[in-house]
Amino acid sequence: METSLSRRTLWMLTPLWTGAIVMTLELAASRLYAPYFGFSIYVWGTLLAVVMLALAVGYAVGGYWADRCQSDRLLYTLILVSAVYQLMLIPFAGPVLSCLTAYGDFVGTSVATILLFAPPLLTLAAVGPFVIRLLTRAERVGAWAGTVYAVSTLGSILGACLTSYVLIPQFGTHFTLRSASVVSASLALLGLVPQARWLWVAALPAIVLMTPSASPWTKDAVWASESAYNLVRVFRSGQQTLLALNEDTGVHTIRNETTLWTGHYYDLYALGPVFTPVQRALVLGMGAGGSIHALRAVAAEVTIDAVEIDAQVVEAGTRFFGLPQDADWLHIHVADARPWLARTQQQYDLVQVDLYQGGPYIPFYLATSEFFSSVHAHLTDKGLLMMNVFDMSPERELLSAISATVKQVFPSVLVVPHGTANYMLLAFAQTQSLPNLRHQLTEGVVPTSVFTLARRAASTLTEVHPPQGTPVFTDDHAPIEALTRRMLREHKRVVTAQVRM
Repeated sequence: METSLSRRTLWMLTPLWTGAIVMTLELAASRLYAPYFGFSIYVWGTLLAVVMLALAVGYAVGGYWADRCQSDRLLYTLILVSAVYQLMLIPFAGPVLSCLTAYGDFVGTSVATILLFAPPLLTLAAVGPFVIRLLTRAERVGAWAGTVYAVSTLGSILGACLTSYVLIPQFGTHFTLRSASVVSASLALLGLVPQARWLWVAALPAIVLMTPSASPWTKDAVWASESAYNLVRVFRSGQQTLLALNEDTGVHTIRNETTLWTGHYYDLYALGPVFTPVQRALVLGMGAGGSIHALRAVAAEVTIDAVEIDAQVVEAGTRFFGLPQDADWLHIHVADARPWLARTQQQYDLVQVDLYQGGPYIPFYLATSEFFSSVHAHLTDKGLLMMNVFDMSPERELLSAISATVKQVFPSVLVVPHGTANYMLLAFAQTQSLPNLRHQLTEGVVPTSVFTLARRAASTLTEVHPPQGTPVFTDDHAPIEALTRRMLREHKRVVTAQVRM
């Protein structure tokens, strides 16, 4: 067997690139799963657990075969098998994930990872033991083992950075998977065809990168983009333009082409100026601007700072939802809401909060007492916080927990329900009474455009009284994902029972 310097160099490059590919596949898997299982900690945890299991099996299998092979041919054959499997992921992932959606985040994610990602990851995991065996047939076992592990880890760092900052944000998940397949195939061919005059064949898999593939995210969409945070799609349904992030079932902004009002909870944000004079407002979680349009309908002179973490969502808002790009009254900041809030010293009369992670999950750090304390610090003396809470469970555990957390900071907290699952929390910087607020909605200075909306809100406005023992979210402990998961599971159970009746 050839043991020249060039061959040893190839052996050392092999764990570097396979380590990068392993990390790339893990990150790509999370993006593929998002429209079907969401972005919750449960999906991530299950994905990582199955991936680690596949790697553990691969390490064991690789060590077993390494001791029984006298050449590196099997090593590079396994890498080639992984490359082919990776390429097959692109057309088959969508149908497989669609079939598994109904099984939930644990079972669905587990089975999906076993079927889609465990086989190529298992074969790549065999690389480490193989390379160590090849390099240590004579001596220095410990030194070579440590070097291989170090190189593999550096490859993982390379894969994480390239995938997170370049491949997925700039080119999308499918291109990322094709790139991983190309690198794997090229590496395998370099090992299987060692003669220098045949090295050009390693470039042949690059053809795969030029092969177009239909993206499932663009189906029925008038515009679609994949960002570092979301799969962003814009749909049209009749006179409405809809923004969907990740999941097909969720709508994150609605614009009606014939009237300003949507009939959804976004309209309730127009009631802010009815409760308190608003000259300057802050929108945390702008989406494509639904709440901004509602606010401007009743407060045309208001100046707004809007914070949205996803630049692609901002682009959707300016292109399809009527958000101005250069208006003096609107300042859009592409940033994470809480860090941005910590950096500004501005005071606001009204703060709108509608922060969701491209699905039903609120990022935990945006629903804690520390977060609400930061919001309170940026409110004027008569300021108002309005926050949308999605909770479709019969017990309203999530609504109660968020309400209890807000009550730790604000003296008066009330709620206006909208439909069967959306609740608009109203948190006042000063103590307010329920009768007085109802009077403002019915007898106060109410713009004609929101008169009916205000009267309806007055009839449903209630004070918040969370049950005893309701958890309060803190940065240290915020089981918001557990409550959300239980809410989704309970809703599914109720719907299933109703269908069977």
